[in-house]
Amino acid sequence: MTDNNQLTPTGESQTIIARSQKIAGALSSYARALTFENRSRRNLYRLAGLAPRTRDRVFAIILTFVIGVAFVLPVGSGVAYYAFIASPGFVSEVRFIVRSSAPILSRDRYASDTVEPKAKVVQDTAVLLNYLGSPAIVQDLQKNTNLGQVFGRGDIDFISRLGDDATQDDTLEYWKNRYSASVNPKSGIVELEVTAFTPTEAYNLTKLILRLSEEQINRLSSGMWNDLLVSAQKDVDSATAEVAVLRGNLRDTQNRTGVFDVDLSAESITSVLTGLEANIAQLKSRRDALSQSLSSKAPQLADMDRRLRALTEQARQLKERTAGSSLEQAGNLADYSSVFDKLKLDLKVGEDKLRSAIGELEKVKLVSSLQLVYVDNFTEPTLPDKSTYPNVPLSLFLWCLLWLTVSGTMCGIVLFCRNKLD
Repeated sequence: MTDNNQLTPTGESQTIIARSQKIAGALSSYARALTFENRSRRNLYRLAGLAPRTRDRVFAIILTFVIGVAFVLPVGSGVAYYAFIASPGFVSEVRFIVRSSAPILSRDRYASDTVEPKAKVVQDTAVLLNYLGSPAIVQDLQKNTNLGQVFGRGDIDFISRLGDDATQDDTLEYWKNRYSASVNPKSGIVELEVTAFTPTEAYNLTKLILRLSEEQINRLSSGMWNDLLVSAQKDVDSATAEVAVLRGNLRDTQNRTGVFDVDLSAESITSVLTGLEANIAQLKSRRDALSQSLSSKAPQLADMDRRLRALTEQARQLKERTAGSSLEQAGNLADYSSVFDKLKLDLKVGEDKLRSAIGELEKVKLVSSLQLVYVDNFTEPTLPDKSTYPNVPLSLFLWCLLWLTVSGTMCGIVLFCRNKLD
């Protein structure tokens, strides 16, 4: 009985065996979890109840700091700025097109179906848009208004304000954020928006920019027209000198020949010659009548013969002055005709050239004195009655989205580093 009692386990031994089996089952379960779940040391510690609490606390503090610095603080600052600090901005808007006055001044020069020379208008529009974002517009604005007073007053918030010590480059970069301009490529309509911190300042700045832009475009053409004016004046001076020389040659020829005008001289000689021939014919008739009643040696007939010879010689000389061979060195009207015709033709050509040069000069003077390009705003600059900047809902949404992305990226980096250390 004693041996049988020793071989049979008692109640106490059965309890110990059950406990050991339970522990073995638990260890087997932990082993399977470690094998199939995750082999990282962190999960190993967690499953075993041995997690490194100090390191977890450090990473938790880092994550809290990152979220606070990269999300909570910027978002809170943005809400405070846009809701309570940001100065309201007022936008004045105007629409305009660039027009050229060249077709109006000379409509026959542009014989086409287009209303204006398109290439010139497109170029002027491009120049205007480039001028709006160039240092020249800042300089011109400074000459006509005080940008420091408009954009750098003390009542403007510190972020939107133009600094007192801003350089020209800083002012240009600031100005680029204060305006926007866009052009419709089909119609050429330019839309300009100017932002300021009071409605009146935005309206005045827009009107000033329109005027400065128009002056700038016309200033580009003034140099060309000045050169044309100088060239046209030189042509007039040259043509005037040429005409003066030709008139002097004609005058000298008239003085040398004694003939003012060949046609007038020929007409006067013909008139005189006609009268002489009439007198000769009349005198011959009288002599023939007297010779029948008087002797051939009568003094009356001798006097008539003397008069006939004088009139005949005079008539011969007049005929020689008009045409035929002349024994005088001065020549006759037939000789002078070709000389005077050439002189008059040269003088007429010179006068026509002078007349054309004077016409071109007057046209250049007229065009250079007029405005060639117009910035024609078909809508008046608006006087804003409410601020459009800042757009608080949109600005806060974009601000939160930005810092949410930043904080999420930084948190991801921290978590990545913690996982690498496991």
